[in-house]
Amino acid sequence: MVSVPEANTRRATVRAMEFVCLAAGQGTRFGDLGRYLQKCMYPVGLRPFLEHTLRAWLEGARVDPSRDRLTLVVGHHRAQVHAYFGSAFEGVPLRYVHQAEPLGTGHAIGVAVDGLPDETSEVLVWLADLYVGAATFRALLDHEAGAVATIARGADAESPRLRVTRRGDRLLRVWDGEGPWLDAGAWRVPLAVARGLRRVSAEQGEYRVLPNLQAFVDAGLDVGAVELAPWIHLGGVHPTPEANVRQVVRQLWEIDS
Repeated sequence: MVSVPEANTRRATVRAMEFVCLAAGQGTRFGDLGRYLQKCMYPVGLRPFLEHTLRAWLEGARVDPSRDRLTLVVGHHRAQVHAYFGSAFEGVPLRYVHQAEPLGTGHAIGVAVDGLPDETSEVLVWLADLYVGAATFRALLDHEAGAVATIARGADAESPRLRVTRRGDRLLRVWDGEGPWLDAGAWRVPLAVARGLRRVSAEQGEYRVLPNLQAFVDAGLDVGAVELAPWIHLGGVHPTPEANVRQVVRQLWEIDS
């Protein structure tokens, strides 16, 4: 496992950041719609859902096409993502990595960072069915902690396993925590931590981000908190999946208007 004191120290040199978006989900909560549509490609206006976040990413992450790129981890209906976005987005190179088996978010991040040069200092990663605004991208990048996670307030019926334990702008637990805050689905972690998110597997064999990240927290990793409000995510099921999608569309229309 990575040395936690090393992971807690952000490099003061020129940023060597890898941006990763996880777009391999099967969209099972979309019912029959998920059979033929990658959920991050769900249309909101004349753009797929994912494009709304990518436009915010360009602004908030202060992306430089000569230096930066985005890795898209694809799987279910991956051809749809590639056909729409192609090899670059607004001049920023896109790299596609295929997650051949749905083995969880931690596994997907591991697939994305395999083979990256050691000069890469950090990885900023988010779920493709989550809308991340420009201000949130800036907050993730600018936070002084060695790692950062987004948190949000959700419905009481959300899985208690997603709850975090918060103290100020730090997280004491990112998995099975206590309190009203839940993990929202975007993180910045050191490369060495990203490579270590495939150590703890769930009962069904998946490697998920949060229990693996919690292992690093238990070892002393300093994790900051960035509040996400509103929490706009297509994967929500409360009060129902249909009601959540309607709310997502309304919220994005308001942001873009």
